[in-house]
Amino acid sequence: MAKKRFPYLLGHGEIASLYGVERQTSQLWKTRGVLGEPDAVISGNPYWLLPTVLGLAEDGSREYLSERLKEYKADIDGGYEVSDAAELPHIVGLKEIPWIFGKKYMDIYQWRVRRSFAPEDAMVSGSPLWLLETVLEDAERRGRVTVQDGIDRIRAGEREQIKPRGRKPAAEPKPTPPPLPDTRTFRPGEHSAEEVAAFAAELLEAGFSLSVRPKR
Repeated sequence: MAKKRFPYLLGHGEIASLYGVERQTSQLWKTRGVLGEPDAVISGNPYWLLPTVLGLAEDGSREYLSERLKEYKADIDGGYEVSDAAELPHIVGLKEIPWIFGKKYMDIYQWRVRRSFAPEDAMVSGSPLWLLETVLEDAERRGRVTVQDGIDRIRAGEREQIKPRGRKPAAEPKPTPPPLPDTRTFRPGEHSAEEVAAFAAELLEAGFSLSVRPKR
């Protein structure tokens, strides 16, 4: 199968490399609004067009590394520049490909392990990406049945979205925990071991944790 041309897309890994910063810095630029909303989200991962990324250097506050840019372009076989996200071809990742075949993620994973699936058209920030055209041609060549509904979803622009970070809010607020018992001090000659044991048993029975810290 002939290798297709693939647009220049960058994830946080490529952006960080291009500007000589840590990956977390690129993510921070996104959080602070320096880097705008992604031009594409595929399999839950954000991607930006090359002109968008190079635009970060326009105000003079940061500068990309020319050699890194050359290296990046060399890594994208058949790469070409797209200036408008609307002009991007249909691109899919591992979470959308199961839609095409009506399969589970692990089925597609096994195809890749057994090398019975088309190699990715590009690897961006550690994630494999394919042109929809590549996947469909490979399916036809191998005689695999495809699901038109899944293909239509992809052509309509539907993709697995980025999952929100952090914990989901609880459906019901947690009850207020009971107040801690007053601190008690047990001294030799004033209290017996039985009194200490009774107080400890009372705490444990009430559901409290107990730490014993000896003092002179």
